[in-house]
Amino acid sequence: MSKGFGEIKLISREEIQIDRWEEVIADSDNSIFLSFWYLDAVMQNWKAYVLNDYELVLPILPAQKLGFNYILHPLFLRAFSVEGNTNEKKLEFLTQILTNYHFFELNFVLKTAIPNEIQNNKSVYQFLEFEKEYLQTFNKYSENTRRKLKVFQKSTAQFIEISDVNLLLDLFKKEKGNQFAHLTTESYRCLKNLMTNALETNCGIIKAISFENEIVAIGFFIKKSNQLLYLKGIVISSGKKIGAMQALFDKVIQENHESCIGLDFGGSSDEGLASFNKKFGACDQNYLILKQNKLPWPINNVVKRKLGI
Repeated sequence: MSKGFGEIKLISREEIQIDRWEEVIADSDNSIFLSFWYLDAVMQNWKAYVLNDYELVLPILPAQKLGFNYILHPLFLRAFSVEGNTNEKKLEFLTQILTNYHFFELNFVLKTAIPNEIQNNKSVYQFLEFEKEYLQTFNKYSENTRRKLKVFQKSTAQFIEISDVNLLLDLFKKEKGNQFAHLTTESYRCLKNLMTNALETNCGIIKAISFENEIVAIGFFIKKSNQLLYLKGIVISSGKKIGAMQALFDKVIQENHESCIGLDFGGSSDEGLASFNKKFGACDQNYLILKQNKLPWPINNVVKRKLGI
């Protein structure tokens, strides 16, 4: 550590000063994912590394097994980032932290070079930057998306008010449960807590569409300050035919256009989902997947086979 760098402390969630934390992340492009209530939902018993008096911060969920320290990335949190007002110290701060762990796999937003010993791969999400006027943003939509919106407008489908997140979760399990079999009971509990926390902090937005007396599309969004994030949604086959999901996104864009800088689609490297997002004019944005395996042989090979680290 360089001279005069300062003291890095690992503190428990209970020790964190919430006001100070929220103040540090307030201006971050990653502030939704690093919000206290968001972290509480996706990482039970999380901790944080803090430099000096909240000069830099990084949330983390460290674990230990067989005497080895490791970190694995949690579900529903796209990427971590080091936040604070001292940019020139961020890389050294992160590097010092990661040296404490035998292996890790973490998604990260970084604007600096990565140490050579850390393997890193790029992944993408899609972001739609709003223009000054809604009509200018609408003009970014593809012909396919506009056509779907016309189909929706000609249908008898209607937006309805709902507040029960279980409606979304139950419909998602019914329609996509087999496709997302890796999601456990604990995964769904975590997602429910996340949506509930968002609603309780007035950051959650639920939109639903009914057609022929049936809910055909539901979407959950998170809005914090001028940031807008699509978290999770589902559309059934009859909803797809009338462009329900396109209408749902367009509704949220219209309602939040003046107060937000854009819509974060939550992102996907899945070609089909990415294509849907890009038809609204969204563009790819990169984040990194950092990996390192310093475990001794033969344990390192076991971890590599199971986790690809």
